[in-house]
Amino acid sequence: MARRLANKARRNLPKTTELGRRHFSSNEEKIKEYQKKIRDEEYMEIAIERIASELLHFLLR
Repeated sequence: MARRLANKARRNLPKTTELGRRHFSSNEEKIKEYQKKIRDEEYMEIAIERIASELLHFLLR
């Protein structure tokens, strides 16, 4: 029974071939997009205000 459980755990791990097929280009594009947004001061002000209002909403509940 212990052997069966050990084999079951291995089935959930991704195969090395699956890892090799994954493309991370979309993640790189998203990172570059967020970097551009962070450099924009107006965007950061809006983001900070939005985060602050959400926090205030949950704290006052």
